[in-house]
Amino acid sequence: MNNIKNLSLLSLINVPSTRTINSLYALSEKSHIAAIIFIIITTLILYNNLGYSIFIWALSSISIFLYRLYKSYQFKHYPQKYTQTQWYIHFLITSLLSASILSILGSYFLSTMNDTNQIFVIVALLGFSAGASISLSSEFKIAISYISIIMLPLIITFMMQNNPLHIILPVMLILFYFSQIMLILKNYTQDEQIRELVDLNEELLNENKQFIADMVHQIRTPLSTIMFNTSLMEMKSDTHSSNNIKQINSAINMLNNAFEDLSYIISNDTIEYKPIQIDFSAFVEKRIDFFRVTIQHHYKKINIHISPNISIFMNDTELERLIDNNITNAIKHSKEYSLIEVFLSKTHTQIILKFTSQGKKIQNITKIFDKNYTEINSEKRSLGLGLYMVKNICIKNNIIYLAESYKDLNTFTYIFHI
Repeated sequence: MNNIKNLSLLSLINVPSTRTINSLYALSEKSHIAAIIFIIITTLILYNNLGYSIFIWALSSISIFLYRLYKSYQFKHYPQKYTQTQWYIHFLITSLLSASILSILGSYFLSTMNDTNQIFVIVALLGFSAGASISLSSEFKIAISYISIIMLPLIITFMMQNNPLHIILPVMLILFYFSQIMLILKNYTQDEQIRELVDLNEELLNENKQFIADMVHQIRTPLSTIMFNTSLMEMKSDTHSSNNIKQINSAINMLNNAFEDLSYIISNDTIEYKPIQIDFSAFVEKRIDFFRVTIQHHYKKINIHISPNISIFMNDTELERLIDNNITNAIKHSKEYSLIEVFLSKTHTQIILKFTSQGKKIQNITKIFDKNYTEINSEKRSLGLGLYMVKNICIKNNIIYLAESYKDLNTFTYIFHI
């Protein structure tokens, strides 16, 4: 098989798209198992009628389907083993070979069977043909060839038999054969239309993501410059000016948090965020210090209860997004002059990070981490992406995430396994 690329046939075959090849292998994998089970059952049923010859057929059939199943496994786990063209050639040859072996039931063996076994074989081969119409419909040439190899010998064999049904049954089989071809062509046309729409949507999505990535890059530098210069101005200014600058700093911090969220969302599926050893206790304190001006500007207080010397192995960007989103949510959705509290503790098996704030009761606690979900009665609207991003970070890092709301106390808890 490794020399298959040397076949002159290669240049004559129109290889379909990668998506089509993926579909062929994925849809056919389960049908291979069903085929093996069918072959075993068929062998047991026909043994009394056909003797040891059916075992030779069964051994050949099972061997080719096991080989196809093995190739499906290889394609799924080691797709780089062959080129897409070679994978397609493998599938083409083995599928047509398996159809040829199955067709022996409807040609060579059929005339030696009794009526009951003949009906059983006909129903079984019709089932195989119908299954192929679905599993191979993404590549109509293989699908039509497959059912033709199975059905045409069956039709011809029945027409040659001296049987009361030798006219009616072939006509019915011919009608079934052409109906399957029409179904395959219809499915193929629909798949092609869907592929065109998917390709168009993917192109638009990629252009949109690239635009956002470019905008993030353009904003990063001036935002950093503004933050640096407002810090310098705050150090040199008088009290009245300093209050104004603190308000600016507060707004910039919230803008920076939204910017970092956006930056993570557009890059988390393309960049590998590798974990590192982090001083968790110091990290949480640092993020709280970053938002202290914002907390004061919103007329709120924050108390921290952080156990010292807690370490964690996690990516620092993802941990920052988790902490920052919970702090900014507490700032935005808690009452004025209320208290925000942050707890960090450790047991023998867990690290527990908890955020509490006083605000309106969360109406739908089960949806609070869902994408685009926002509370209807919330005074401050949001995109509903922050906690959804936090949920994905938790799932990725095996962190248990919980939300509770009792009267005017809202609590978000995150449990890290050590």
